Amino acid sequence: MKNFQHYLDLVSSNDPLSISSDWSQGRSIFGGLSAALILTKINESEESKGKNLKSLSVNFCGVFEADTECEIRYSILSSGKSVAQIQGQLLQNNAIKTQITACFGRPRESSISVKPEPSSPIASFDKAMMFPFIPGLTPEFGQHIDLGVLNDCIPFTGVKTTHVTGWTKFKETPRKFCLPGVIALIDAWPPAVLPMLKKPAPASTITWNMEFTGTFTGLEPNDAIYYECDVEEASDGYAHTEAKIYKPNGELIALSRQLVGIYDKR
Repeated sequence: MKNFQHYLDLVSSNDPLSISSDWSQGRSIFGGLSAALILTKINESEESKGKNLKSLSVNFCGVFEADTECEIRYSILSSGKSVAQIQGQLLQNNAIKTQITACFGRPRESSISVKPEPSSPIASFDKAMMFPFIPGLTPEFGQHIDLGVLNDCIPFTGVKTTHVTGWTKFKETPRKFCLPGVIALIDAWPPAVLPMLKKPAPASTITWNMEFTGTFTGLEPNDAIYYECDVEEASDGYAHTEAKIYKPNGELIALSRQLVGIYDKR
């Protein structure tokens, strides 16, 4: 069983890449891992050097199969003095499975500075209720990531609230706290609409958009990040969710929006 760091290293080595089934989520490999791997490849580009990732758009285009070789490639859409936009793709059998567009921005002086209010988690990671890993019932990738919920929003329990909050971190600590790791941890959370369902039903992310507010200094490899997510609207088998992600000290580091397909009455 290979951990998250193993696959980051494999991308950087340019050796043949395939993902084992212990990182699967239903029929497909966990989407947060596929997006993280593409970003790792993009980060090798000269155009991204000296710039911070400001936004990331992800499209999950098809089933990413376990134990099957894949290819990651990228192309430069634009590159200026301040901003670069780079598109990356993960392919299997010549078909695109995951596609991302990353926008990088070089820090510049500005008279405009608006600081968001820090978050105050209702409880620490140690007080959170941990999602159990149950083979055959919970996603396989759950054996690699700790999810601790701070309210009663457990999937398929029929709750009325549309707000999910909790902590997440890797079970096996990576060498350093990196942005691809943050992306994987954000996507590890079940869609925020699932706790509203009264019984298990499939759901999948269709599109995913993230924006990043600053640097990741001060984060240690074993730190948990704090997650708050709301269902903004749901109808006709689709849900729109919006999340905020914070450092342990309450500093905002990312915004996340997802379009989720729900298949409870098919």
